Amino acid sequence: MSRKRKAPPDFTQSPSHPLTHKIIVGVDYGTTYTGAGYASTKDSGLSDVIMISTWPGPSRDSETVLKTPSRIAYGGEDTRITGQRWGYQVEPGMTAYSWTKLLLDKNTPLTKFDDTALKKASGVGILMLPEGKTAVDVVTDYLAEVYKHIMKTIAKMISEEALSVTPIDFWFTVPAIWSDEAQAATREAAKRAGFASPARRHDKIYMISEPEAAAITALEKYTRNGGEGSVKRGDGVLICDCGGGTVDITTYLVNQTEPALKFEELCTGNGGKCGSTAIDREFYQLMSNRFGDSFDLLPMKRKGPGSDFMKKFEIIKRDFGHSDDNTLFELPLNMKVESPDPSHFDDEERLVILSRDDLRGMFDAVVDRILNLVRQQITDARAETGRQVITRIILVGGFGDSEYLRKAFRSAFELQDKIAITVPDNPQAAIVQGAVLRGLEGLRSTTRRCRRHYGFMWDYHFRPGIDKELHCYRHPFTGVKMVRNVMKWMIAKGDKYSEGHACTVDMYIYLTDGQSSMTLYSCDLPHAPERFDAQGTQPVGTIHMTFSNRDLKHFEWKMKRGRVMYEASCRLRVVFGSQEGVLKFEVTCRDKVVGQAIIDFHSHDQAQ
Repeated sequence: MSRKRKAPPDFTQSPSHPLTHKIIVGVDYGTTYTGAGYASTKDSGLSDVIMISTWPGPSRDSETVLKTPSRIAYGGEDTRITGQRWGYQVEPGMTAYSWTKLLLDKNTPLTKFDDTALKKASGVGILMLPEGKTAVDVVTDYLAEVYKHIMKTIAKMISEEALSVTPIDFWFTVPAIWSDEAQAATREAAKRAGFASPARRHDKIYMISEPEAAAITALEKYTRNGGEGSVKRGDGVLICDCGGGTVDITTYLVNQTEPALKFEELCTGNGGKCGSTAIDREFYQLMSNRFGDSFDLLPMKRKGPGSDFMKKFEIIKRDFGHSDDNTLFELPLNMKVESPDPSHFDDEERLVILSRDDLRGMFDAVVDRILNLVRQQITDARAETGRQVITRIILVGGFGDSEYLRKAFRSAFELQDKIAITVPDNPQAAIVQGAVLRGLEGLRSTTRRCRRHYGFMWDYHFRPGIDKELHCYRHPFTGVKMVRNVMKWMIAKGDKYSEGHACTVDMYIYLTDGQSSMTLYSCDLPHAPERFDAQGTQPVGTIHMTFSNRDLKHFEWKMKRGRVMYEASCRLRVVFGSQEGVLKFEVTCRDKVVGQAIIDFHSHDQAQ
């Protein structure tokens, strides 16, 4: 993002004053590509955002590229290489792993807007993992290479010595539709990869949603140009972040443009796993339907991500929409087909032939899902405000640069609803730039909307004539007849909250060894159910609580089955929207913290 500065940013600082300023780094780890940028807080936070535009590897098409492929190859699986290869270092024919980001959120149920072919994608060698490694392991290995490259790039600018004494704030972007488990997994992978390592104790990791990062970049531009078509106070701006794996839709209301930009999330955003990789899956499905085993049994080096075949398809995909001619598209593929249809395959030249209708069929299946997401968001925004509040839709992300997608948006919204459709100069860089500006200038949405309901399973005293006997039990500590499986929701889907918002709940905890646990639940339905046994409630994870800072003798106790059971009156505090990007917990008794409270996303058993 250009600020028309006369001089480049000054990153130098005296080693005797190592904390006088920071470097802010934005990292956009995407399903298909990863980008990064950085800036310095020196000069009162007015430095330019510098995009990293050189990434290693012989397979890149030019010296200047803003992003590198999100893929990695391991030497133990490929005899041609030793160690690891990543990004553009991965060449056709290497056994590599792609789209791993989507596996971080594999436990989130598919929605009606998701790509239904997602679960079948492993059949073409993507969304797979090496033997003995988890998704977090693979993402860690990849991000470790990204981290080393970022640090090397910054060191070239400011010197190794200056870098060693300059704190860095890393702002990772994550899909707004991401589950809490996926956000925590992203943070865990980043820490294991070296970001904010103990060796650099002043470095920190923060997280920001991808649409909010894009909104920061876009709104700063469109509220400060002051010309025709600028965004004004009271305008609603819909950010449509179309990435490789996910699509995020969020609408922001501009509350103030001068002297400083202020905006808030207008209504609950939506999204789905229906990014541009869904077009690749539609393409693979078409190839399989047309050529059967001839295509299905081809080695991955000929047809997988990074192959010459898919590189050619990527060029066709990016250019599609710029011309309305009935062009035939040819993709070289060394494949033997018995009795091929000449309209689909040139056997002599070994060329796969695609028509414009073929491309349109692949695109429309994905574009229609995105348009439906946007229509739903427009409806929700109108219901929230009672007026047609959205005046502009801004397309960002790699797929946001698609001309075919832009034309579809113009036809659906600009020509009918008079909503302006705009695409930033570099939609792929907008998210990274916004992440850096978040850390650099503190720009952020003043309030957000909770994406889902959160709460706990609760018990209360039995009410004769109201509650059913089948829902009842005798409490093991008090002996009182209780009703089980009632949901107590702490925060509802659509509720407004600001950064660091905390919800508290008072409870009685029963423990036998100074430890207790309880399960946190979520619900994506518009209206959360009153009981756990209704449909729509999902376990988020188990909160494990230790009472190491509190003498258990202060609590009431009884002997149960030969063991001492304590009853503790406590308050659980849950922090939503922390800058760290993960749920935070705290347990207090009589206003004093009694120990640790951490969530385990891999254990969903209800605490007994």
